[in-house]
Amino acid sequence: MEYILVSAGDRAARIASKLPDCIIIDRDANSAKRLAERGFEVLNEDASNPEVLARFDTDSKIILADDDEFNLKVAKVAKLLGFEVFAIARDEEKCWLYETEGISKICGSVEALLSTIFEKNRYFEIKVEEEMDGKTLKEYDAGEDCMVISVFRDGKVLQPFPELELKPGDTLALVCGEQVRLTKNPFDNILLLKSEMREKEIREAEIVAEKFGANLIVFEKVGNAYACVLEGHSESVNLEEAVKILKRSDEFDLIATTLKEKNEDVLKLLVSSFPTLILSGKEDYRKILALVNNSNPDVMINIAKAFSRFFGRVKVLLLDEEQIKHFSKFTETDLEVEVSTGNPMVDAVREFKSGCDLVILSLTNDVGNIDRGILWKIILDKETSVVVVE
Repeated sequence: MEYILVSAGDRAARIASKLPDCIIIDRDANSAKRLAERGFEVLNEDASNPEVLARFDTDSKIILADDDEFNLKVAKVAKLLGFEVFAIARDEEKCWLYETEGISKICGSVEALLSTIFEKNRYFEIKVEEEMDGKTLKEYDAGEDCMVISVFRDGKVLQPFPELELKPGDTLALVCGEQVRLTKNPFDNILLLKSEMREKEIREAEIVAEKFGANLIVFEKVGNAYACVLEGHSESVNLEEAVKILKRSDEFDLIATTLKEKNEDVLKLLVSSFPTLILSGKEDYRKILALVNNSNPDVMINIAKAFSRFFGRVKVLLLDEEQIKHFSKFTETDLEVEVSTGNPMVDAVREFKSGCDLVILSLTNDVGNIDRGILWKIILDKETSVVVVE
């Protein structure tokens, strides 16, 4: 048996129908009977009894989808027996209780649970209930791992957008998985490379971390070296060695720092490992521009979507119409997409000069024929912060 599902009723059926090899343990006799009549393999037992779970091979995965109190009882037994455990926490405030039992794979919805288990994108359809009548799509919480890609209504397929009002009977088509989570929020840990930095630049890094719910870790620069404690000891290392250590640690998603003068070697070193935010001391990003000057712009587009989700509308300027194929139909975010139809470099400069708080661009710069000198003027502009990707 690959999966052991501790649940009941419709929720048990909904989860079990998505699993290739599953047995349901349902402590309610009537619910267990109904599930069996629907063709599911069901055991009417109390899963918190160690003798019940002890019958199964510990290579099976335990999925807990009952109420939190009962889930926690079963979790304690399952962990003692050596099972890998996944759980849906109905009350988010009780997530810490699961963690005390050694369960880190806690999900807030069935869709998020399944995407966590399979570690890849999966497709689901969800009916809109009465309580969502009149609410907009942006008010629907699909979870960190899920995104609405279509809305089915009265036999028609509607493309989702943030202000779309939902109606009872609508069906939401969702894609769930790790890639969706990274698209919605790619930054869990942000490293601040702190050297000669003003207070407002430090505060900008703190604001970005707060918006994304990310940890902000500070590396202090002393002379030409950085204090590095990621490998269990503290020592001073040069920037190149520090970046190597960070890359090996696989713990960081974004570097935030300042760049006072053109230094292509340093910037290449940083962006070859992590997207890099060049700070200018902004308190907010009210106007964001993504200059898609890269022939493989998926990372740039995902970052644009993420900043749109947390800061508001992002203007995306595609410098080559071929780049449009990189856009998925994930349109919960507020992106304004425009394709350059004239001289891409002229269009890029025009958009930048119209005033921006944040610009997203690529150091590769192999699309749009943007002069390297102009690219560096954008990067070093003291009134604009810049996210630079490889």
